[in-house]
Parts: sequence; C-alpha cells; structure tokens
Amino acid sequence: MASKQKIEKSIKEIYQKILLREPDRFGFDYYVSQVINGNLTLQDIEQQLSDSEEGTAIKNFSHYSDKYWNDLLPIQKYKNNLATGNENTSWLEDLPSRFKNSIPFKKVLIVGCGNGWLERELFDMNIGLEFDAFDISDEYLKESNEKKGNRNITYFKDDINNLQNLKSKKYDAIFNFAILHHATEIDSALKKLSQCLKPDGLMFNEEYVGPARNQYSDEQLQLMIEVNSDLPEVFRTKHLLRPPLANFRVEPSEAIHSDLVLSTFKKYFDIVYERNMNGGIAYQILWNNVEHFMNYDDPKSKKWLNYLLERDIYYSNQKRVPVMFWYGVGTSKNK
Repeated sequence: MASKQKIEKSIKEIYQKILLREPDRFGFDYYVSQVINGNLTLQDIEQQLSDSEEGTAIKNFSHYSDKYWNDLLPIQKYKNNLATGNENTSWLEDLPSRFKNSIPFKKVLIVGCGNGWLERELFDMNIGLEFDAFDISDEYLKESNEKKGNRNITYFKDDINNLQNLKSKKYDAIFNFAILHHATEIDSALKKLSQCLKPDGLMFNEEYVGPARNQYSDEQLQLMIEVNSDLPEVFRTKHLLRPPLANFRVEPSEAIHSDLVLSTFKKYFDIVYERNMNGGIAYQILWNNVEHFMNYDDPKSKKWLNYLLERDIYYSNQKRVPVMFWYGVGTSKNK
C-alpha cells in the first residue's frame, strides 16, 4: 500500500481535478482513512466527487462551449431591433450611419480581443485605420496575430484588471465586447480606459449587466419558472434557472461584478447613445436550451419562441426583471 503521505497527495490532486479546490478538512480526513483502511480506492473517491452535487454543477458549467440565446437567428433580430431599431441591422452594422461624422477612427483600442474577430471585422468595415488590441491569453494573442493578415493591427498582452500598457489620450475609439463583466477591478479598469480615450473619442460596449454571478432575485426566478412552465415540455429548460455558485469555480471572473458595469461606466463616461437589450426572462431559459427552437419553419417552435420574447419584453418594460444586456456608447469625462 502507498504511504499515507502519497495517499494524501493523491486525494488533494483529485479534489483539484474534480472540484477545482482544496479539500475541506472533514472530507479529506475521511477519505484518507477510508483508503488506508481499504474501504475505498482513489478511483472510488474520484467517482464520488464527480457524482456529488458540487461536482455535477461544475461539469454542467462550461462557459466557452455553452449554447446561448443569441445562437438563435430570431434572438439576433430581437437584439438588433432593441439596439438599433432595425432587426436586420446589428449595432456594428449601424456604426457607419449613426457615427458617420467620426468614422473612420484613426486609432482604435480593442479590450480583451480573444481570437481577434472584432478588430478584423471593424478593420474590414473601415471603422478604424489603426488598431491596438490586448488580451491576457498568450494563446489568443498568437491566434489573433496569425489571423490578422495584412490588416493594421498591433497586439499586446495586458490584463483588464491591471492595464499597465495604456497611454493617456491615445485612442479615438475603444471597443469592449463582453469583457467588463469579467473585471474584478471594474472601477480601476473603467477609470484607466476613460483616461486613454481622446477628449472627443468614443467607447462602445455590448455587455452583460445582469445580476452578479447570475444570482437572480427570488422574484425574477419565480417569473422565469412560471414562463418556463407555460412552455410545452419539449421546449422547457431542464437546467436550474439560478445557477449554483459552485459553477463559477470553473470561470472565477464570470459576471463577478456585472451589476456594477453600468453605474461605473456612467461614473467615468457621459452617455452618447444607449439601448437596453432585455433578456431577464428569455436569456436563462434558453441557456443550453436552443436546439428545439432552431427549426425556424416549425410553427410550434416559432410560436413558443415568440411567447418567450413577448414575456421578455413585458416583464422588462414592467421593470420586474433587470436588464441583462446593454449596448452603450460614451465619451470620457476625463477631458
């Protein structure tokens, strides 16, 4: 049999692998004694932790591979209409007309560029002439550089929570696509972004601004449960409508201060244009539940998706559910 020290080390590794944390003292001592006494194997422990409520919650949460409401074409049209007044025009496609007096921007910053899709699209649309873009991930920066072709884009590494490489009043435009809700230092991040924008520059945002960690209020949860219950069984979500906090151990920064994004943005920026894109009912019900709504020619699919959106609009207008998604443009107060 392995030594006690090796057993303890193995059990700690299993906890990190399955539950992404250090073991609690009671559970750790119990499992060590069970292995030493021959009542459990390490494989048994791994299976038990994997099958536990906490382990199941973590397995069910995979932020970057999930299916979201905007995977559905009708939802894209819904959000377009809310953002621009035209269901066939996204806010990106709306830029050349709504901000024609400012475009093309000479110098543009992309916040948290990921694989670089946003700056490539903006460059090809002639929204900007020169782009700087940063991300914390070396892998994303490598991928972005490989895909940029001959576009005038410069990549650098930085962290939304530090922003050590930004220069004051350098940019004519900043674009943030769903990065601010990952910022643990949201006040510092927006203050520094406001400082690196030129006096007449613009910052564009599409953001999740709903409750932090998706911890919806009891009233919002009850309304979602009622609407979900109204759907035929095939269209109902089988997932929990208020995700367990344990889920977020997989992605610790997800929606960490999302509820502070709007107020903090307005602390450092004057609003030029903003629109709410709702989501207080439909977003969570459709999370990983889009498959049966994708048959756009099916009358039932169309009927019940329309019902979801009608409820989304109604309860949003009644202010009984919070705004979950927001499109906003602002100028820096740091003139």
